[in-house]
Amino acid sequence: MEFALPEYTRTKDNTQLGHIPGSYGLPFLGDTFRFVLKPFEVLDEHYRKNGPVFKASLTFQKFVVALGPDFIQQLMLDSKQTFSARMGYNTPLGDFFAGGLLMRDFDEHKFHRRIMQTAFKIDAMRTYVEMMHPIIDREMSRWGKQPKFHFYPNIKTLLLDIGAKVFLGMDMEGPETRSLNESFIDMNEGMLALIRKDWPGLTYRKGMDGRRALEKFFFEIVPQRRGVAGNDMATFFSNEKTEDDQYYSDKIVGEHLIFLLLAAHDTTTSALTMAAYYLAHDQQWQQRLREELKGLGKPHLEYEDLSTVTDLDHCFKEVLRMNPPVPMMMRRTVKEVELGGYQLQPHTMVQISPLYTHRMEQWWSNPHGFDPDRFAREEHKQHSFLWAPFGGGAHKCIGLHFADMLFKSALSRLLLSYRISFADSGQYPSRMQHFPFAKPMDNLPLKLEALA
Repeated sequence: MEFALPEYTRTKDNTQLGHIPGSYGLPFLGDTFRFVLKPFEVLDEHYRKNGPVFKASLTFQKFVVALGPDFIQQLMLDSKQTFSARMGYNTPLGDFFAGGLLMRDFDEHKFHRRIMQTAFKIDAMRTYVEMMHPIIDREMSRWGKQPKFHFYPNIKTLLLDIGAKVFLGMDMEGPETRSLNESFIDMNEGMLALIRKDWPGLTYRKGMDGRRALEKFFFEIVPQRRGVAGNDMATFFSNEKTEDDQYYSDKIVGEHLIFLLLAAHDTTTSALTMAAYYLAHDQQWQQRLREELKGLGKPHLEYEDLSTVTDLDHCFKEVLRMNPPVPMMMRRTVKEVELGGYQLQPHTMVQISPLYTHRMEQWWSNPHGFDPDRFAREEHKQHSFLWAPFGGGAHKCIGLHFADMLFKSALSRLLLSYRISFADSGQYPSRMQHFPFAKPMDNLPLKLEALA
């Protein structure tokens, strides 16, 4: 089934926002560089000066920014199909995530989401857990032997190996893994390029070359998986059919695999890195989690255990509260709409912020502190969109349960294998990278003490 290109995709952004309070900051640059370095502080400055709805230039585009859970709810539920995710992300991500769920709207989005239905059912998820454990054991057993261990590159490699197995059904130790990883890294760097032209010598070209390498790799996999049995996502996706009993095209399936593997890989790498950072600092919470896991009496979490490890679950939620995988969610209006008492014309860019909402002092106690017990106190239940790391509505992250499973499986094995602490004095607080995903800028050097 082919969907015609919607008319609203051919129209430029509306930048006539004179009736919205706020300012754009420096010409062209706006507040972009300040925002990249200190996103919460910049948003809070605007909030205190202008209120929850204001105009700003945060990423070289002119936005209406709306802060707080009410606005996340309005944009995510979007009952009148007013807000386009495709056009919200088109400028920074359109070339790199082409064909992915993020770049599809409304009926087209719903149609394409069907491709993933079998891959995320309980039976499939149970199989993924079993596939992860040998890879986690193998890689983590090597970690303690490294003289200077940095957590971020090691967890990134581990999760890429898991992704290759779960998404592609492939064991990818060696050059193939490095090549795939380099393509993902090049894409990430391309997304942040200042000059957004696919010209030789530019970072954007390098990013697009990474995308093209991934397309070649993934588009060749799909026809090989047609009509065969397998427990990996590529095989599930490749064998899904439309209502007309036709396979989805190699291109469509390949594009979805690229987007989901990238999304699952980088976001969970960030979440686990930040978890290790907080737990290296908070030895009491680290030991508390370890005792909960020891109480299960087994070396690995099985699928049925995932819902029983309450402290670990609260830790996962708290890490995502403090460092949501998508700090800012973007949409563009396709029709006139009211937002916080202001009328917005069609084609107006809008940003909402889990990053800010997750730390609003009127909702959260000690909002900048690591406190998983706030989820036992149910602070997050004051508003249905107060905690929204996975979005909501039609675009709610389809892989949220997979992310939960991957995070808990990896962190549980780490804590049962090692006591982790900072390798150097002065690592807390660290200088942080916030975009595209959160991590300490020093890649988190750790000391690993093997446990008997």
